[in-house]
Amino acid sequence: MIIFYIIALVALIPITIYLLARDSQHKAFVFSFAFILIGISLLGFTSKFSFLGSAQEVILVNELQEAMDGNTELNADFFIKFDNLIDDNRKNSWLEQAILYAIDIESLVAAEQLMKFAEPIFANSNEQVRFYAIYSILRDKKFPEYALAKMEIDFVPAKSCRVERVNFNLFIANGPAVPIAKSISEDPNVFKVTLSNTDSMIPGFDIASALINEEKVILKAGLLCTDSSTYYSNFSSKINNMNTAILKVQINEKDWSADLQ
Repeated sequence: MIIFYIIALVALIPITIYLLARDSQHKAFVFSFAFILIGISLLGFTSKFSFLGSAQEVILVNELQEAMDGNTELNADFFIKFDNLIDDNRKNSWLEQAILYAIDIESLVAAEQLMKFAEPIFANSNEQVRFYAIYSILRDKKFPEYALAKMEIDFVPAKSCRVERVNFNLFIANGPAVPIAKSISEDPNVFKVTLSNTDSMIPGFDIASALINEEKVILKAGLLCTDSSTYYSNFSSKINNMNTAILKVQINEKDWSADLQ
């Protein structure tokens, strides 16, 4: 953009010299023509109605489409042109549409490259939630066998406990204090609970991610009885079977410990 202004100023130099020359003719015509020509150029390149900018964006889109059609990586200069051409308030939506389209046509190489580029652009908390939601769509497309990953939990309550509420929280060992899946049931007649990717607190940080990365997971279960007594039960497991997307846990009556706090 700055280069274009410099070129415009340089172009004015011979025109200015001509207009200042004492024996120059048709000065009004030259001045008017130069003013209109440079004005149209500035409007066409720098304004929000820029037809030259729009043409450059079409070229950018065509370059992106070519990479997507071939499922190949984009050249580094694509991202330089993107930064220079696309306004900051449009970058998020532009990239989101591009990534979702790439995923839809299964151009996963380009989609992954765009995701890496987009991560620092989705800066605030709301944008990051959206970013990881898009990431989970890409991941499920790349690893479809884990899109429906789940943990099936069968449990028998602690002895003499009439269940008022039971809760399950699944964590990654030595990971964040945010569960990858969470469920609460207040139905005393339900003794089987399923945790799935949809039970995650953060999109993309879920059971599927634990399976793909072969993480050790910890299931923390809690019972609240009608007499206000509480029980807990913890299970840890190393996920080492990449051939299944279904984890099974059985909690027996003797597996519960009274919470004395």
